[in-house]
Amino acid sequence: MIGAVVLGCCGLTGVAALVGGDDPASTSVKAAPTAAAPVVPSLVPTTAAAPTTTAPTVSAAPTTPAAPPKPTTVVMPDLVGMNAAVAQDKLEKLGLTNIEFGSQDENDTFVIIAANWTVAKQSHKKGTRVALDDLVVLTCTKQR
Repeated sequence: MIGAVVLGCCGLTGVAALVGGDDPASTSVKAAPTAAAPVVPSLVPTTAAAPTTTAPTVSAAPTTPAAPPKPTTVVMPDLVGMNAAVAQDKLEKLGLTNIEFGSQDENDTFVIIAANWTVAKQSHKKGTRVALDDLVVLTCTKQR
């Protein structure tokens, strides 16, 4: 019985090799690789390289011109009579960011959409120097 099992396994391996196109020799066990020959140290004396005495080179970084300092103040433009949204945009382009709107109208007390308002007064007179972080209040009206 054991012989039949062994013969069946060998027969299946041979059939698989024929059908798969494998070379039966390639499925055989290969010999272990042989050990490499031992390394023999050289009997010829070696000399150490002489130290170099050249100074390290220092490359100068290219100099770029320094950026001009950012202004800390701007000249206040005349905004009276201008659309409030346009006035706000003009102030922001100058670098002013602390801008608030107020209303001088009795019935409309809050400026919600600046495009619907006209600047009636400004907190800083035109031509004065204003620090970039100063509060600028634009008093507006809806009346035309």
